[in-house]
Amino acid sequence: MNTDVDDIVRSLAPDPGPGLTPGAREMLTQIMDDAAPLQKPLKKRRRWAVALPIATAVAAWALPTFLTASPAAAALDVKEEGDHYVIEVKDLYAKPEVYESRLRGLGLKVSLKVVPVSPSFVGEISTDTPGWKEGPFPYADKIKTIDRPEQCGRYRQCPIGVTIAKDFTAQADILLGREGRPGEVYQASAGLHDDGEPLHCQPFYNRPVSEVRERLKELGVSVREYAIKRPGERGEDAQVTASVPDSMYVMGGGLASYGTADLVVSETPMDGELLRTILGKEGCGS
Repeated sequence: MNTDVDDIVRSLAPDPGPGLTPGAREMLTQIMDDAAPLQKPLKKRRRWAVALPIATAVAAWALPTFLTASPAAAALDVKEEGDHYVIEVKDLYAKPEVYESRLRGLGLKVSLKVVPVSPSFVGEISTDTPGWKEGPFPYADKIKTIDRPEQCGRYRQCPIGVTIAKDFTAQADILLGREGRPGEVYQASAGLHDDGEPLHCQPFYNRPVSEVRERLKELGVSVREYAIKRPGERGEDAQVTASVPDSMYVMGGGLASYGTADLVVSETPMDGELLRTILGKEGCGS
């Protein structure tokens, strides 16, 4: 993929707000990169489906007070399977300290944040483990994403969680992706063209802004900002604007938040050979 375009998309990344780890920020800024994110999910799945939130109902009224589940117990469902714990998140919106309390009770020095992400990252994890700067995740054999049933897919409830080895004694900070809600900025995002994202294998590269904007509108997505790609221009120097001429060409983009997207555009279309290479890598043909 054109490195200039990749750089431009970095300038589109929304302000992540407080508490965002470097790992999530790096994933967010890589939405146009052919290579895997620097801190990629440990078990990346390619799927069309968007996982739906798992509703949790605790019938407190039906139980005596002393039997009512604690917030930590209600937030995470923990099962023991052999030499590891299977941890499913039941309350996707609990505070991190609630999750951590339950994990500490299991003897695990693991912090967990569940954050809004674009569709292809739902159910995936990223890590920001202390002391780990680059290279393969050192605990890939100890911490993995939860297995999902084969029928898990669009319009079905899909479990979100992790498995952690019982003998895991190191420290790890985990980000786990969930579906975003209206008004939420994504803390990790893939390109619009990626499997599971709104325009996967749809003809939008080299199409006029007006056409792509209309297609996104049909999907309930509005365009938030545009980054204008010019030959030889560095990403951080790109002009980011709220509007551009309808005739400009779309070269890429990604979801910025629930219902909004950012687009990379240019006054000239992408080279045909480069476009064919991109489509081939995405398995979309020409």
